[in-house]
Amino acid sequence: MEKRMIHRKLVRAVFWLIILYTAATATAVLAIQFGLLKVPETATLANAQSGKDPEEHMPVSLAAFAEQFTKEYLFWTAGKEDSRAERLRPFWKPGLDVQGGLEFSKAGWNSYTRQVSTWEMKERKDGSGITDVTVYAETILTRTGRGNDQKRVDRWISVPVRKAGESYVVVELPKIIPAPVVSVPEEEPVSGNKGETVNSSVRAEAEAFLRSFWKVYTTGEPREIAYFRKDNRPVPGLTGVMRFEDLKDLEVTEQNGEMTARFRVELEDLASGVKMTTRYEFKLVREGNRWFVLKMGQGEI
Repeated sequence: MEKRMIHRKLVRAVFWLIILYTAATATAVLAIQFGLLKVPETATLANAQSGKDPEEHMPVSLAAFAEQFTKEYLFWTAGKEDSRAERLRPFWKPGLDVQGGLEFSKAGWNSYTRQVSTWEMKERKDGSGITDVTVYAETILTRTGRGNDQKRVDRWISVPVRKAGESYVVVELPKIIPAPVVSVPEEEPVSGNKGETVNSSVRAEAEAFLRSFWKVYTTGEPREIAYFRKDNRPVPGLTGVMRFEDLKDLEVTEQNGEMTARFRVELEDLASGVKMTTRYEFKLVREGNRWFVLKMGQGEI
């Protein structure tokens, strides 16, 4: 009899617990539905735990912007430069060349982009807010006037981008770069004060050195390029990709024993004949009669 009473009390307790749990659950559901009880979103909780801003989507949107720009930048048709300029205009910072440094008067090939993908996004350390986005592009070149004569050319392009409101802008002319190599890190852009302008004799030496460097950088092997570098490190150049045409607007300054050379380089794309003008900034040092490259990077326009 006593065991039967204990069993009845236990069953009754379980019954009332179920009733209370059901009532509490129903009340919570109704409160959520009517907005009386706020529940944090999963993404918000995840971002809070990781310490990230829940509205921070820059890497994804930045990559999308750079890829779309690359598609338009590497798409041209001889004789239709005006339409290309209009397509590119929304991407540029005001004042930049609408053709992005490309000149098509002697171009023997038209180009369109079949596939693009972002390889790397690297924010500059100089506080400029500029991110250099490296984009791979598979392009198809068609010989002008001969639509059945085509060839594929793989390109790597560096796009300097800065945030602009809810979107981005390209703030410097892009440049064609060598394909990434596993053992060789990318060169960092050079920055710093201008220093004092060197005399004409030193400037002439620097110009002769830089012209020699660019000839080897566009024709030589990594070990030959290493001869021009202070660290003697072999690095890949633009051999088989671009031809060195000319070096212009050279300005050389000196500060604390180091020289900074700012100049424009004219290159010709070997695959298409298109000419590209890009501004560079090099850190140089002279030891006796020899000159060396300390750092190389793209300079401000």
